[in-house]
Amino acid sequence: MYSVIRHKGIRIEDANATYFLNASITSHSDIAKPVSLDATANFTIGLAADGAQILGALESYEDRTQEGYKAGAVAPLMYTTFEYSGTDPVIGQWVVGDGTGKVKASATIGRALVEGIDTTGKLVHVTFM
Repeated sequence: MYSVIRHKGIRIEDANATYFLNASITSHSDIAKPVSLDATANFTIGLAADGAQILGALESYEDRTQEGYKAGAVAPLMYTTFEYSGTDPVIGQWVVGDGTGKVKASATIGRALVEGIDTTGKLVHVTFM
């Protein structure tokens, strides 16, 4: 059953942080997708890689390529909704990146805890720990 209670968008404003964006983030259409740290560059994020722990959701996109970079903000402490792929996640378990801008179920403890699932829409509602 899908209820009217939703936590999407609740976040702690003071926790937002700006990062450089790697090549996997290409436009405003990537806003709200899960992101993870890019281990190849300081203060850089990309779409959450396959199996990667999710840092948060991309909240903004700024194309500053004339200045040599792209930037975006992430809210790492929030409740949000992501599209998922593969097996339906389980409430009370975790999700990680799937490498395509979605998330997938994980048996490993992580940051994104599942609190609700919409199997029809393939959406998962998470809170970040």
